[in-house]
Amino acid sequence: MGRGAYSAVFVLAITALAAIATVASGNQPLLGLDLQGGVSVVLQPTSEADDEALDQTLEIIRTRVDSLGVAEPEISRQDQTIVVDLPGVEQQQRALELVGQTAELRFRPVLFELGPPATFDPELDPDAIDGESTDGESTDDVEADTTDTTVVDDAEGTGDGDEESLGVIAGRSGAALAQQDDSDADADADADADAETTDTTVADDAEADADTTDTTVGADTGDGVGDSIEDLLPPEESSTLDPDQLAVLTACSAGEVTPAEEDLADQPVLLVDRAGSRLCLGPTLLTGDSLETARVDLDLAGQWTVNPVFRSGADGIDRFNQAAQSCYIAAPDPNVCPSGRLAIVLDHVVVSAPAIQVPTFGRDQIVISGAFEEEEARDLAAVLRFGALPVELETQQARTVSATIGDDVLRAGVIAGLIGLALVAVYLLAYYKLAGLVALGGLVISAVLLWAIIAWFGSNLGLALTLAGVVGLIVSVGVSADSNIVYFENVKDAYRQGKRVSTSVERAYQSAISTIVKADVVSLIAAVLLYFLTVGAVRGFAFYLGLATLLDLFISWLFMRPALNFLAQRQAVIDDPRLLGLPANGGDGE
Repeated sequence: MGRGAYSAVFVLAITALAAIATVASGNQPLLGLDLQGGVSVVLQPTSEADDEALDQTLEIIRTRVDSLGVAEPEISRQDQTIVVDLPGVEQQQRALELVGQTAELRFRPVLFELGPPATFDPELDPDAIDGESTDGESTDDVEADTTDTTVVDDAEGTGDGDEESLGVIAGRSGAALAQQDDSDADADADADADAETTDTTVADDAEADADTTDTTVGADTGDGVGDSIEDLLPPEESSTLDPDQLAVLTACSAGEVTPAEEDLADQPVLLVDRAGSRLCLGPTLLTGDSLETARVDLDLAGQWTVNPVFRSGADGIDRFNQAAQSCYIAAPDPNVCPSGRLAIVLDHVVVSAPAIQVPTFGRDQIVISGAFEEEEARDLAAVLRFGALPVELETQQARTVSATIGDDVLRAGVIAGLIGLALVAVYLLAYYKLAGLVALGGLVISAVLLWAIIAWFGSNLGLALTLAGVVGLIVSVGVSADSNIVYFENVKDAYRQGKRVSTSVERAYQSAISTIVKADVVSLIAAVLLYFLTVGAVRGFAFYLGLATLLDLFISWLFMRPALNFLAQRQAVIDDPRLLGLPANGGDGE
């Protein structure tokens, strides 16, 4: 067996392994919008927007789309427009409304924290609420362990890596800090034997920190929501709950995260922060409309901080100060914010939930700290900045493609491909006889490898096959046929010069492969230029045309010559070269 024969066996083995692996793994091509139906939306800002704002808007839309459960959506920016393709989405109207909706940033009081779902009983156990968990561990200790960093300055809390959703809000000015100290002193004077629970200025006293965090689960501070949280019981065991307490019970006692469609601004909700912990949040106290901007800075200790700046007046800093007074951790309002923490919520996700360490603030003297990494700080600042000033989008174009139309398009594309392949096969077999079988064999190998590659891309990289891609694949059939025709015609020329069939096959390949490579390189250049200089469906056409062209080079280089040489050495072909599509005269020489 010659070296060429080994290369043909190698190609056949690769093809067989690719087919087996694709079937065994269950990989299937991911169909695009035009082949399976769905929604396509083109959004444009109502006014000029910078790149940073558009990129943040793109990520917000991506998060929303993920909540729809759409398999591999395509979301991209094209200059000032955002294009969203959602293949296979069933609730098309909801998708259109959700994608185009302007983001709303909400500030909600944290009523209490339930922790990660895996570590908390979904049915709030009355024993656990009263201070004993089901495994005998005191819930006060558990809460102290998980939330002490929310009320301690960063001197002790900077080493924890799970504080992404935590932090502290403190004033930048010395006057504000002095006011905090005065408030702490007043709170200490009025408190009973457990006065340590409101001492938030001592970072080194671990015991005081643990006591302080009792406020996150609702200390017994009087009437209202604080009492209802601490004494939370199933409805049948407590018939004296007022409507607000019942709302909290309904929203949080089941331990189930509030669905996005039920996340109403004026109702308590149970949401998850970025660390995976569930927080029971009260009704919205203010929205991002009160914010003007937000900056990232380094404090004197070299820690990253976020500095939001609020608007002036009643709808800006005054509204935030009302929330701050209710959530001031030294003396939280038990009816509004018993934990002393104010959650920052964007699109149904708790971005941060810092503790409030000062009751009143200047509009530009607010500091959010919490052992942030630089990237975390910048992300939070971006959320505040673009949540407060979101890019208002308008729908420039929206279209829906039903699943039925998608199926019809797919069926038409497959039929067109099969008809084209059949016509090419008839021509090759009629004109080149057995040599046409080599060309068809190459096309079959190319089709199997393309199927395996496209299925792998769809299952692992989310690359969708669109109608334009199908067109590119159909065009590639002509590219592959051309390569074979170039080779076969060179074999004919060599045979007319008096060479034997086997010699003609070998010598013709040397000149033919050079022509094939040059032609395929031209096709690749065109495909690359189309891919990088165009957008939308044309890129799909270019990608699959380029992929098929690369496979044609692979097959032409390793399969075409040994396969044709195998046929040329058959006795029937030696006796009658016309079986290989060669002319009747010639072939008497070497």
